[in-house]
Amino acid sequence: MTSIQERIKSLADEQKRAWETEGKPLADIAAERALTAEEHAKFEKLTRAFDDFDDRITLLRQQRDIEQRAIDFAADVLGNPSAFGPAADVAAFANEIRNALRSASSPLEYAASVEEARAISRLLPAGTPAVVAAQARALSVGTATAGGNTVGKTFLSQLIEPLRQFSGIYAAGAYVLTTEKGDDVILPRLASFGAAAPAPEATQLTGTDPAFAQITLKAYGYGDYRGISRELVDDSLVDIEGLVSRLIGENIAVLFGQKLATGAGGTEPTGIATAATAGVTGATGVGGAPSWDNLIDLQESVLAPYQANASWVAANTAVAAARKLKDTSGRYYWEPNGQTGAPAQLLGAPVYRDPFLAPLGTGSKSIFYGDFSRYWVRLVGSTRIERSDQALFGADQIAFRGKLRADGALMDASAVKSFVGGAA
Repeated sequence: MTSIQERIKSLADEQKRAWETEGKPLADIAAERALTAEEHAKFEKLTRAFDDFDDRITLLRQQRDIEQRAIDFAADVLGNPSAFGPAADVAAFANEIRNALRSASSPLEYAASVEEARAISRLLPAGTPAVVAAQARALSVGTATAGGNTVGKTFLSQLIEPLRQFSGIYAAGAYVLTTEKGDDVILPRLASFGAAAPAPEATQLTGTDPAFAQITLKAYGYGDYRGISRELVDDSLVDIEGLVSRLIGENIAVLFGQKLATGAGGTEPTGIATAATAGVTGATGVGGAPSWDNLIDLQESVLAPYQANASWVAANTAVAAARKLKDTSGRYYWEPNGQTGAPAQLLGAPVYRDPFLAPLGTGSKSIFYGDFSRYWVRLVGSTRIERSDQALFGADQIAFRGKLRADGALMDASAVKSFVGGAA
């Protein structure tokens, strides 16, 4: 684990050094004069190298997570050696897993889970060491007499899953209010400041009173439900119960993330795209794409007191459009962030992608800038993931359900502004 983390940090440091030693000098040259063809080609190559650094760091993070699974697996087994056999065999098996994961030629080798190893041990004679059990499983892939006749087919317990992207509004620092009960939460809000008035000598002082309003946060429900056959739970080499529980939670998070982005209010959360007023409208005839001046104007449309905690939240297509913007010398405005795990920055503020915002286009609100701590997310408790062995008893199934009660609203309309794509 430590070595992988060190490699991640080393790559991030190398990326930062590359920018400081090669990228920044080119950027400084471009500020003084147009880049030559050779310099421009070098800058393009450097940009591709930065993307390659990002890909390698992502891969190492995935490897780190898989290795953690191996360590957790070893701890589970060593905590209960009787599940497999002698402790020495268990330790050897755990070392084999670690060695496979750390192999330079194949850093993401297969790692058996607890469920698969137990299934293997059931197929072999009592007392068979764990190491032998793992080897027999591998040999049975193509040889019937070595166990293929009893296993039927090879099935790796390492499930390949697509990665999922969740709410960028959460990541940008939305304020989360958690309550125990689901009754309405009513919050007073200052709607206007009032105003002072001129006060000539010996005249009655006047002025305008401040005005107040209220915002109500409700508890809208979101849920997911699954039934799994008892046979699948008993026979699957994948932890199907854990998988379904996690997917239910993720599915609810995806649905709620959509509402935080584009919810219409009234019977659902008021999403940021509904609540935020337009700060800038793009030019016509450019398919809704922003110019660099548009982004500067959007940033400056947010009042100065909000700037210290401000961020960008944008659709993926809008981020791509911003990354492609260049100055008159062909130099990209976008600069990568060399800090490990830190978001990229645009005009000095962090950028968060939100997959639920409308894609870049004419009339679309696809880019937002401001202080997202003024967007409040109300949660009633936490997401409940529950199991019942009785609900589907007649069908011999185990029922799983998840439920979330929540709401969201922009508490301060001045805090976040949007970019609106110009007409076609």
